[in-house]
Amino acid sequence: MCLTIKPVGKKLPFPTLLIFIALGMLLGVNGPAHIDFNDYALTETVCSTALLFLMFYGGFNTNIDRAKPVAAPAVLLSTLGVVITAGITGVFAHLVLGFDWIGGLLLGSVVASTDAASVFSVLREHNLSLRDGTDSLLEVESGSNDPVAYMLTAVLATLAAGGNIDIPMLLAKQIILGVGLGLAIGWASSCLIERAHATAEGAQTIFLFAVAIVAYALPSYLGGNGFLAVYFAGIVLGASDITGKVEMAHFFDTLTEMAEMTIFFLLGLLVTPARLPQMLLPGLALMAFMLFVSRPIA
Repeated sequence: MCLTIKPVGKKLPFPTLLIFIALGMLLGVNGPAHIDFNDYALTETVCSTALLFLMFYGGFNTNIDRAKPVAAPAVLLSTLGVVITAGITGVFAHLVLGFDWIGGLLLGSVVASTDAASVFSVLREHNLSLRDGTDSLLEVESGSNDPVAYMLTAVLATLAAGGNIDIPMLLAKQIILGVGLGLAIGWASSCLIERAHATAEGAQTIFLFAVAIVAYALPSYLGGNGFLAVYFAGIVLGASDITGKVEMAHFFDTLTEMAEMTIFFLLGLLVTPARLPQMLLPGLALMAFMLFVSRPIA
């Protein structure tokens, strides 16, 4: 069913991934199938695994020549832009939606960063090539905004729970380990990948699959940002002069499409439609405020 929906969805005037959210809601607890799914831990594991391959392939597909001119504004958007968006949205949540200050800023932090899976999907699904390198800007920004969004969310969640947190150390580990290990793993892998090609046909693709997992797992274990690391490892490998890139791209095209469908289907399955009416107006108000106020200001 999923493989049938995807080609049809490309002709629709909205992102195909919305169909999978709707499908998940339809099969969920209030739908005809009445699937009572509320395993958030499993969802986090599955979605994180799917997202790491999306991030890796996003980096692998990045055109370095097009990305270099937009690197500085992309970094500003993924750092200062996320902070400003979170702050302005948090003020709105407090003053208009009735959240306390910590809760409002936490809500702003959770929604402040752009979603890499959505950005990569929309740009590539419709083969968008935007003026002034805006498509490359959006890809680099969405692939690198995790550390700041993670830091803001972790800090505010800890404060909401009454705990203490070392903000400079958290940010330093997230960025330094994420970027440093990502670049190092990407470079080391680019040196080894030709040996995999010489060993057996198709071994390169399996090797890249393993590299993506290691590039996420090692920094995450050490306290760095695994998604940032896997993105930079993908960039390094994508820029390397390795053979068999077309075959690898075909494999990861299919893998990342399945990953996108899985993420959004599970998110839809977690939704309880019966509870949506009471959240509809606040949710739409927050969406409109971010769309027309906080993001444009940032």
